[in-house]
Amino acid sequence: MVKNVNLESMRDKLEKAGLLPMEKQAQLSFEVLHRRLETVLPEAMKKSGVDLWLIMGKENNEDPIMKTLFTWDIPHARRISILAFYYDEACDKVKRMSIGPQSTEMGRLYEDVKKKDESIWDCVGRIVSKYDPKSIAINRSNNYGFCDGISATLYDSLLNCLTDEYRDRLCSGEDLSIRWLEKTTDLELELMKVLVEVTQDIIKMCFSRDNIVPGVTNTKDLEWLMRETISQVGFDYWFGPDVDLQRKGGTSSRLSETTIENGNLLHCDIGIVGKYLQLHTDLQWLAYVLKPGEYNSPKGLGELFSLGQRFQDIVSTSFNYDLSGNEVFTKAVEKAKEEGLAPMLYSHPLGTFGHGAGPTLGLYDNQGFVSGSGERLLEDRTCFALELNVRGNLPEWDNQEVFMYMEEDIYLNGTVSYIHGRQKELINI
Repeated sequence: MVKNVNLESMRDKLEKAGLLPMEKQAQLSFEVLHRRLETVLPEAMKKSGVDLWLIMGKENNEDPIMKTLFTWDIPHARRISILAFYYDEACDKVKRMSIGPQSTEMGRLYEDVKKKDESIWDCVGRIVSKYDPKSIAINRSNNYGFCDGISATLYDSLLNCLTDEYRDRLCSGEDLSIRWLEKTTDLELELMKVLVEVTQDIIKMCFSRDNIVPGVTNTKDLEWLMRETISQVGFDYWFGPDVDLQRKGGTSSRLSETTIENGNLLHCDIGIVGKYLQLHTDLQWLAYVLKPGEYNSPKGLGELFSLGQRFQDIVSTSFNYDLSGNEVFTKAVEKAKEEGLAPMLYSHPLGTFGHGAGPTLGLYDNQGFVSGSGERLLEDRTCFALELNVRGNLPEWDNQEVFMYMEEDIYLNGTVSYIHGRQKELINI
């Protein structure tokens, strides 16, 4: 059973940060969006060289980026919803326009530019002619799903409302979309610290004798306990969560739906997201279930965990703004191998999406060059999930190969810092 004291502690942290109750989280999400529109968007449009950005979606088939631009009281597209952003270089500001149904809160951020007797597409055509943009970005991309949101039918409708002159000015909004999504404001970073801490609390609560009975508790039981706990603190999970284990004589390094026994190495992968706030966490922590008479995990496991931490340090110090994701990957992995580690690196941006916008540092199934996302350069004020593993032979398990799957949430701003610390040692259960 979930311990009320732990739940109360988590909820208290969320309440103090303004993330609970739901009404306060909604108000906070509005402030986050307002700040992003005022600070992140102008910079993103300027650096990407885009004059006009058109984002459009249909009800039940909307552009993924819309959820990062809509307010809490209208979380989804209605019929056809269109947002238009015009960057005025002279004053370095963005004119924010809404075309189609909008809410009260949306009205505080966006100007409703559609005339009473005007169709949506006539309005789009008029806006384009009025501002005469040299470049018109639409969300099409071969590399990122969240930058590829325009549907075929909406694209056709857009073409029909534009003259040939403006059709020729259409371009991919990929670079602009990524720049909009990957930046983290100071307010968001403070909120991320609380969310990461609460995610860590959930792991600590579930990886305990209060909730694990060796020979009885199944890894699946812990997965549902995590889901239930996330729900009870008013949040949601964006994947899994997943719990698996390794054991002496085991046939896999990721045994799932398995009964937990004494002497097992437990691993979890968990991430939470708010109801109204588009911020995601992503952590992988490890625990050892002590055998009767044991007071600590086997020495070999502790040493392998330390090697995993060393690889985290190597990757963290390899981050550089002059490097692409692929270059950071190569630099870090080569350094780790020089030190005798057996590493794998598959880190990804984090924030407004779980598998977020920005440079990819390797993939689990591709420990080499990653085209597209791996070629992007690192940017400051961005968050990453530092996801990796090291492997080694464990003497206490007859030299069986064991993996340390690890993941921590980090922030890049000149140097790398852990958003709310990292796991310092194996949890002993």
